[in-house]
Amino acid sequence: MASVAGVRAQQLSPKLQSAVGHWQIIGSDGKPGGKAEIYLENGKLFGRVTELRPGRTPRDVCDKCSGEYKNQLILGMVFMRNFHPDGDDWVGGTVVDPESGSVYKGKIWAEGTDKLHMRGYIGISLLGRTEVWTRIP
Repeated sequence: MASVAGVRAQQLSPKLQSAVGHWQIIGSDGKPGGKAEIYLENGKLFGRVTELRPGRTPRDVCDKCSGEYKNQLILGMVFMRNFHPDGDDWVGGTVVDPESGSVYKGKIWAEGTDKLHMRGYIGISLLGRTEVWTRIP
């Protein structure tokens, strides 16, 4: 699967490719949260939790989530799904917030190669918040 993802990544612009990797999540409050791996699957962008935010344990589940996320372990959870490229941005996907259990629409874009912006919103993009993540070397 890694080689398929690598081939697909090569077909994308450098700005789109730069979203793929390991990221330190920085909350909208400026504090470090957990860590995530952002990866390609069938030409779409996904993200999974690779390290929990401070204060969480590996046994913590998403008890506020609904549907398939209900009571799922947060560590390893695929919390970002189905983003597709649109110009230099990734759009059209969804993001689950394990803290609140809310599901948001999202937009993702890179700033250089070491910063990733993730905007989550309900309805329209104006009604949301943006987090800026930093690449983990």
